[in-house]
Amino acid sequence: DPKAAVTSITDSIDNTTVSLSADKASVVEGGDITYTATLTNKAQTDVTVTLSNGQTITIKAGETTGSTVFHTPANDVYNNGSTVSTTIAKTAGGNFE
Repeated sequence: DPKAAVTSITDSIDNTTVSLSADKASVVEGGDITYTATLTNKAQTDVTVTLSNGQTITIKAGETTGSTVFHTPANDVYNNGSTVSTTIAKTAGGNFE
């Protein structure tokens, strides 16, 4: 006399966000800035984070962070420093709910 086992499964929706940080607040012209994208939950598939400067960061499945290095421009003699501002333009992947 087989009996069925019944198990209820509750599906919880995760609210995953991505943030962007830089390893330096200032850098010498021509220097490098490392940008790191961080997820609040692990990705189930690779996540591609596209930055406003055109660069991409890949966060591998099972991970929460990924990085890229941005080479700042070396200014010419007519400019006295500059400012670099980078934001997240879009994200894709992750297989989040």
